[in-house]
Amino acid sequence: MVYILFIFFVFLIYLILEKSRHKKNLNALRIRIHVNGSRGKSSVTRLIAAGLREGGIRTFAKTTGTMPRMIFPDGLEEPVDRKGSANIIEQKRIIRTAIKKNSEAIVFECMSLKPELQFIEANKLINPNFYVITNVRSDHLDVMGPTISDSANYMVASVPKSAVLFTAENQILPEIRYNAGKKGIKMVFADADGVKDNEMENFDYVEHKQNVILALSVLEHLGVDRRMALKGMYKMKPDPGALRIYKINDFGKEIHFINAMAANDPDSTKLIWDRMKEGYNYRFILINCRADRINRSKQLAELCAQELLADKYILTGSLTKVFRKRALSLGINKGKILELDGRSPSDIYREVLSISRDGTLIFAIGNIVIFGYKIVDFFASKAVYDS
Repeated sequence: MVYILFIFFVFLIYLILEKSRHKKNLNALRIRIHVNGSRGKSSVTRLIAAGLREGGIRTFAKTTGTMPRMIFPDGLEEPVDRKGSANIIEQKRIIRTAIKKNSEAIVFECMSLKPELQFIEANKLINPNFYVITNVRSDHLDVMGPTISDSANYMVASVPKSAVLFTAENQILPEIRYNAGKKGIKMVFADADGVKDNEMENFDYVEHKQNVILALSVLEHLGVDRRMALKGMYKMKPDPGALRIYKINDFGKEIHFINAMAANDPDSTKLIWDRMKEGYNYRFILINCRADRINRSKQLAELCAQELLADKYILTGSLTKVFRKRALSLGINKGKILELDGRSPSDIYREVLSISRDGTLIFAIGNIVIFGYKIVDFFASKAVYDS
């Protein structure tokens, strides 16, 4: 019994010391920014960090998007090393690393999906003085829903009362503003119209105005000059899942391959499709499926049948029959579906190029993790250029 009590008190002392150390580390970081939202979190995290670096503020950033990364104050980055599954407790380790790098500021992409974990992550682990909600889409509504209003309410509920809230979400802005007001939180709305077309021309990948104006709003609040902030953004290395257009000349024809796999929700995918599909005579959609994402395959089939009207639907990955069965039931012609279930990226590339015509658009959606990356990398390796 005495031994058990001894272990208990030792553990209690450890917890007290650990809490004190963590609080000291947080206080050493005068700028703490937490980026939440449905889409664009990784991009906005990188954009804010790049602007702060260019403004002369030693900034550490961590993304949890398609490939979790630590971005150091010199702009170099490394993968997040995990010995097990992702856990929000790792944010404490990230903060210790930032302190070791003599960082003044830290920018975190939110790790959590469950509302209660979002609250703990923000209020107990990071305690940000600036909180960002990029947007609210119909994504992960099984956890955050059932409606996007519920999702938005949970996000606002996780904002510490002392933080300044920034958002570019305009569809349900009144609800966000109302809930922020109830908590006494100061809120700043970033309107995408505040970014000029010529300010978007220097990005070497396809970036969204909404992401840029959101980052600029945070940076302006922190005293970073707009021109300086944009200069840093233009030099920034984008997230591995960033939207890119690859021009490929092969098989005696030119095609454009667009990687839109990182857009997980239907609304975002449709927005990108509507923006990118114009100017092409032939449009193919490549859908990468996963055996452990059956509902996702059904959702993509519904999206294609209702919104993404194409000349051909190319199915890759595993258990593609789930997509095919749902797509056929919704009226997609059987002759428009090409199943390449289990085929290698090189086989997929040759098959797609062989049935393409000059000027074809290949629009890639679906699951990017593991095999999706391999497909994108293979097509990218054949590109004349990317943008």
